[in-house]
Amino acid sequence: RMVDEFSSFARMPKPVMAIEDLKEIVRTAVFSQRVASPEIEIDIAAPDAALLVKCDGRLIAQALGNVFKNAAESIGARLASEEQNGAPAEKGRIRVSIDADDGVARVSVADNGVGLPKAERHRLTEPYMTTRTKGTGLGLAIVKKVAEEHGGGLFFDDCDQLGLTGAIVSLTLPYEAEGRDGLSIAAAE
Repeated sequence: RMVDEFSSFARMPKPVMAIEDLKEIVRTAVFSQRVASPEIEIDIAAPDAALLVKCDGRLIAQALGNVFKNAAESIGARLASEEQNGAPAEKGRIRVSIDADDGVARVSVADNGVGLPKAERHRLTEPYMTTRTKGTGLGLAIVKKVAEEHGGGLFFDDCDQLGLTGAIVSLTLPYEAEGRDGLSIAAAE
């Protein structure tokens, strides 16, 4: 698995840009995570209108899949710890929010997992850096690379909105409102 992930990271394809509805990319990635982790409640907050961005939809979906996988694993670690300590386990929850403002489209993924490590937070996107025993340390490195190749970024913060502990990871992409560079927000059908 580690060799496969290294190979994927080493030969990441160049983005093939097209106008894509970011909301649909997110919904597809959320659907996949709901199938993989049916015990976790996943909510989406998004504007009514389509959010059209210039991106490689396949790469953005892959990046979001890595973020969702990390959130689910973090929730699993919290649940295992609470179970081991005899504490009542709070249901796993992920909240995905999509918005655009001031030239930036943002997909934020909040969870009620174990939260972000304090000491190693600055290294989370380094290849092969992992806090998990079974992790390869390439998931967030791939997400960061995809975001940067799209002119965007990847941001981390602590989050206590869904439980006592948790994290929020945000992927940003450049966004042009209607009338600028041919991109627009179209009414949802």
